[in-house]
Amino acid sequence: MRISMTFDCADARAQARFWATALDYEEAPPPEGWTNWDDWLRDNDVPETEWNDGAWLRDPEGVRPAISFLKVPEPKTAKNRIHIDLQVSGGRHLADPEGNEFCVA
Repeated sequence: MRISMTFDCADARAQARFWATALDYEEAPPPEGWTNWDDWLRDNDVPETEWNDGAWLRDPEGVRPAISFLKVPEPKTAKNRIHIDLQVSGGRHLADPEGNEFCVA
């Protein structure tokens, strides 16, 4: 069984850029039949005002779970109940661009 993780956020593209760099992930390709996300969004009648409402990442090796970020209207109000830990040498608690905590272990 494959799993994926989805994170609510205010700025999906900024979150995706941060986590792609942190995790060495890449932007997920558009669905089969489209060469880019803009064409897919346009062909599926998604208003341009919503084009930044989501972002999708994948592990280039295809081993780790896919990650998506979805824009939501409500802001973060409390500590995360689940978070990503980066397992490297040493470190402390850090936060992503929207203040979501994660650990560097």
